Amino acid sequence: SGNRLPLKLIVLDSVAALFRSEFDNTPSDLKKRSSMFFKLSGKLKQLANKFGLAVVITNQVTDLVETSDGLSGLRIGNLRFLCSSGRRVVPALGLAWSNCVNSRFFISRSDETIWKERSENDESGSSYVSRRAQRRFDIVFSPYLPVTSCEFMITREGICGVQA
Repeated sequence: SGNRLPLKLIVLDSVAALFRSEFDNTPSDLKKRSSMFFKLSGKLKQLANKFGLAVVITNQVTDLVETSDGLSGLRIGNLRFLCSSGRRVVPALGLAWSNCVNSRFFISRSDETIWKERSENDESGSSYVSRRAQRRFDIVFSPYLPVTSCEFMITREGICGVQA
């Protein structure tokens, strides 16, 4: 019918979960997986262009595993090391998937507490019921945007920027 709202955003959360559980790390499976990455990303780009919509796809990260020569088999090209919760991490789906994306963003969390919420029952102010971890949004790669970042936290009121 004509009164439907137009679709303007597709969110796929998480593409890694779809592929990591269905394929082994054998050369044959990795080749099949890569082929499916290109088909999926091609179809989503086609839909985005045809209907003027945005596509956001989340990937997972995995711990950076270094080899005896100090290099990681998981490292993607010249991608700098990324950190989340004090751990060095890399994108889970590797080089094949990284060639499918137009822009790459990284959302991380630090263990540093930047804000504590006082318990309503405690008038002394010495007891806290929850902590707010600092989070960071990085533009890692984009043909349209400069490499930059911002820090934020998530509160009951929503997402709030953090002054540096």
